[in-house]
Amino acid sequence: MKKQVLFSLIAFGLVGCAGTPSNSYTLKNATGVSSWELCKNIGYHEFFNRKEKAAELKQYVTERGDIAPESCAAAAQKGKEFAEQEYHRNTGL
Repeated sequence: MKKQVLFSLIAFGLVGCAGTPSNSYTLKNATGVSSWELCKNIGYHEFFNRKEKAAELKQYVTERGDIAPESCAAAAQKGKEFAEQEYHRNTGL
């Protein structure tokens, strides 16, 4: 019985972590990444209520100035939609 509970907890932990993309960019690893991809990650961070990371990326992308604010907002929306799909797919909620 204890093995079943332990296995269930491990499986739940793996599924819970599966929604995070391996390329979730933050300010620390944003160098060399396209602004469009960073804007998608802004939306991803916003969906998961990581407001500080989203704000840092938004400031960084704004300072780079190589993407229009409207385009960044559209990419961020795509990132939110992706995060929501992954969340529902991995949690069943």
